Amino acid sequence: MDLWAPWCGPCRAIKPTLEKLAQEYTGQVDLWEINADENQELLRQLRVYSIPTLIAYHNDVEKVRYVGAKPRKELKSLFEALSHGSVPISNGLSEWDRFVRLLAGGVVVGIGWTSHSNWFLVVIGGILMFSAVYDRCPIWKAITTQFRKVMAK
Repeated sequence: MDLWAPWCGPCRAIKPTLEKLAQEYTGQVDLWEINADENQELLRQLRVYSIPTLIAYHNDVEKVRYVGAKPRKELKSLFEALSHGSVPISNGLSEWDRFVRLLAGGVVVGIGWTSHSNWFLVVIGGILMFSAVYDRCPIWKAITTQFRKVMAK
């Protein structure tokens, strides 16, 4: 489901790519284009706060939600995964994003540590650093998987 608006620049930018992919995966993936201006109640129900938003469903269950324009490669992997009934594997953060988060977190931890052990800053810096690597942490994955199972019941 592509939620877009005619006045939205990023929506217009990805529209040709989405249309080509929809043609390429005809019969495997259905693309519904929904004008956000004409369907504001639907956007409220789906809790869509920004466009473009792509929502992928499989067996009436939301599997993936992309907000903002995505590169062709990422959209292609979405269509490819959906054509096989699976969910695309997230590439996660870029190496640059990881580096910036680690650096910023390290600076905050350093400031907290050197300013008479300001533990609040040390904790905030630690959280910022963890946000750079959480998706690679097996303990975090195990905890969140169990949490999702409990919440699904």
